[in-house]
Amino acid sequence: MKKIERLREELERHGLDAYLSLRNTRYLAETTAAKAVIVPWEGEPVLVCSRLELERARRESKIGDIKGFSSWRAPLQRGERVLFLEPWQLIAEVLAETGARAIGYDGGERNFIRKISNAYPAGYRWAPEIIQNLRMIKSPEELSLLRRAAELARLGMNRAAELIEPGKTELEIAAEIEYEMRRAGSEGTPFPTIVASGENSWLPHSTATAKRLKKGELIVVDLGAVYNGYASDMTRTFGISPTKKQLQILRTVQEAQRAALRRIKNGVGAKVIDAAARDLITRSGFGRFFTHGTGHGVGLEIHEAPSLYPSSRDVLRQGMVLTVEPGIYVPGVGGARWEDTVLVKRGGWETLTS
Repeated sequence: MKKIERLREELERHGLDAYLSLRNTRYLAETTAAKAVIVPWEGEPVLVCSRLELERARRESKIGDIKGFSSWRAPLQRGERVLFLEPWQLIAEVLAETGARAIGYDGGERNFIRKISNAYPAGYRWAPEIIQNLRMIKSPEELSLLRRAAELARLGMNRAAELIEPGKTELEIAAEIEYEMRRAGSEGTPFPTIVASGENSWLPHSTATAKRLKKGELIVVDLGAVYNGYASDMTRTFGISPTKKQLQILRTVQEAQRAALRRIKNGVGAKVIDAAARDLITRSGFGRFFTHGTGHGVGLEIHEAPSLYPSSRDVLRQGMVLTVEPGIYVPGVGGARWEDTVLVKRGGWETLTS
């Protein structure tokens, strides 16, 4: 429950009596069963969930006070306690029990929040940055899960390397990658596995298609695994009898990643990392073909803060986990991206997906 304790410290700092989480429920409750989590400055946190998710919430969450709701009346099983209320009604009742007058919240549809505030009048402040800032710094427990997700990604990439050959389809390879990771314990993928060959390789966000691999192509493989909710992200680019130009593109993105990694440490601006990769690619003559940011945070979501792009205001801190993924996409020639998930340390970094 260290996440709850850290959130309470932030509540005091921001002058809030309670926090209503509708978007970061898994982060706080460690289960996808939660509809809402209410954390008062004093007293126990409360998890609100649907009747259908009540037993799963009890099994998975460390929060002891769990309240189930049902929007319609139905016979109850022996020992089952369910409140026949709309979710917003139950949330309002819980907030009323806390007596909170200043309530922070992280999301939810405007109409949903309005119903809650009408049922329990108080000061409601949209404050998603409070939990976003907490989520950027990973706890030892979170790092353990992220390391396992990274191990699963490495297994998937090893399998991809075995399969790259002329005649195989992108879809075949993607399916084999996902099967390998699933068999080893991945809960799924945080995004559709990308296997992009030839003309597909110069599309930064391509998908796996029925296209067959052939000689003279670059093949971008971008994959991730999920372990207990935490994601990993990894990209490698392969070549089948590549041309000199294609090899130049591939070597340049590898060098750009190394340049970016050398700048990573506690206290460095995220845009400095982006600039290190972007400047090298520009000096190599491919600047206009690097069309995205150099990386992003990874955790329960595949894209989290911080963001590594030219105008980013984020500052790297020890304990952040992020990707470093420069890419070059030259129409008519080929695309290449080289990506790892890394942990920011005080004086440098640790690669999780080496």
